[in-house]
Amino acid sequence: MKIRNLICIALGCTMGMAAAFNAHAWDGTGHMLVAQIAHDRLSEKARARVDALASQLTSNEVHYNFVTAACWADDIKGRDFPSPLHGHFKPWHYIDIGCLPTDPDVLGHPAALTATNGDVISALNYCVDLIKNQKTTDLVPSQAVALALVEHFVGDIHQPLHTTARYNPHPKPDDRYRDDAGGNGVSVANLADTPWGKNLHTFWDEAYRRSYKDGEVIATPPLQEATAVGSPEMKEWMKELKADTPTNPDLQFNPKKWALGSHEIACQQVYGTLGEPYGARDIKLTEKYVTTAQSTARHQLVLAGYRLAALLNNLYGK
Repeated sequence: MKIRNLICIALGCTMGMAAAFNAHAWDGTGHMLVAQIAHDRLSEKARARVDALASQLTSNEVHYNFVTAACWADDIKGRDFPSPLHGHFKPWHYIDIGCLPTDPDVLGHPAALTATNGDVISALNYCVDLIKNQKTTDLVPSQAVALALVEHFVGDIHQPLHTTARYNPHPKPDDRYRDDAGGNGVSVANLADTPWGKNLHTFWDEAYRRSYKDGEVIATPPLQEATAVGSPEMKEWMKELKADTPTNPDLQFNPKKWALGSHEIACQQVYGTLGEPYGARDIKLTEKYVTTAQSTARHQLVLAGYRLAALLNNLYGK
């Protein structure tokens, strides 16, 4: 049993919440938006190279493109995904940094990187090194896989709850699972438009497309992976997100610094303005919280796209 499912049991979660412990960092639409923003900013040489690599990835004989390949690392979690890499890399999507100095030092003591262990900072550094050196390993068996992981994890590391967890301030001595798993253990009563995963983590995965109406946190429809590229909906998103263009962003590749930036948002805003103590259940998000979260999430999506473009231009544009 995976550790996040054990945490769910320890927190008394429902079965619907248990399913959410495999939740994406950003949903599929969010990851594709990051990739599209990056793709639009690539040099001609870098764009040609990443397009060729992404097309090597397939699912049920359907080829990915660069934008949809941003979803590949989540797609392989699916029960029926036809790949020997099915189920790999799950811990590579996040790192649970606490907000208090007494919390576990996960930065100073990172987990070893294996197919079933690790964290997003180590994973990004590892995959970028493979691309730089044109190498493959048993863990990452092709350059196409390395690219798909990089574009996905750059998105992940900008979702605040994929860098942060809130730890129980009063754990029992024998309590092995003493954090909320990046908000997965915080059930949200007024999260609409989702049949499962009604929790704080799911909200932040989708916060960029959620709003508040009549006491409910509602969502605009997601993009469909098969038709997203070039669709009117994708074009509308690109227009809408222009308002979130970062001013003088720091584009230097630095996963630890990126994670800490997202972590600061999580501690100050995600948890800091929540107004609920550790262990609270069935909370109701306020209109102010939802509106502010939407703005922050959109900024993080666009920043991730700019940083992904800068990284790929450096890796493939020379």
